[in-house]
Amino acid sequence: MVKNIKHTIVVLGSLVFLILSFNCRQPVIPTEEDLAGYGWTLYETGEYQEAREWFYDAVDKDSSYADGFNGIGWCFGKLRQADSAAVYFLISQTKPFDPYDTPDLDLDLYAGLTFSYSGMHMDSLVRTYATYVLVDRPELGPWYFSHDNKINHLDIRLELALADFNMGYFVSCRDNLQSIYNDTYYQSFPSNNPKALTMNVETVSGRAELAQILQSLQQTLKNI
Repeated sequence: MVKNIKHTIVVLGSLVFLILSFNCRQPVIPTEEDLAGYGWTLYETGEYQEAREWFYDAVDKDSSYADGFNGIGWCFGKLRQADSAAVYFLISQTKPFDPYDTPDLDLDLYAGLTFSYSGMHMDSLVRTYATYVLVDRPELGPWYFSHDNKINHLDIRLELALADFNMGYFVSCRDNLQSIYNDTYYQSFPSNNPKALTMNVETVSGRAELAQILQSLQQTLKNI
């Protein structure tokens, strides 16, 4: 009788343990992807300093996580710290990444470096990285930044034109501005009228007209 009671107690104890085990939630430990994902959520709402902290947490968890460094770079860019942004974009370039999870990461980094070097007035590097972003992609279409739909290939083209102008490549500057006017995305907005640029860039007046168009397009592209 005592033996049966002991056996019953052991069985009941085991059942209670199993019930508690199944009903107690295990602590959820976020992955570096989770941390960076929330960082991008904050970035997209304009909370750049807070987003940067989440990206820091992501790379602290995994120092090889390329998109975490990429996120830090874009946050620094929004905070107008171009030199710091460039540092993190360059670090991100040294890390492996999964093209399935982050298919455009390489172009995002080239674009980030284009903007960073523009802010640092390093025009030769602007021209280098802008060219990488503007590579023809018939199947995928032109680059755009998935975390900010107002940043796209047209902004990169404008940075390239500005660098051309600063370095005295006026014909190339005119050609890049013409490419913006000819772009189908640019023309998809009814308020954007295409135009043919025929100014003589060898003259002072022609270069002055280029400068005016650069300023005008900067305002236009902010609104599309």
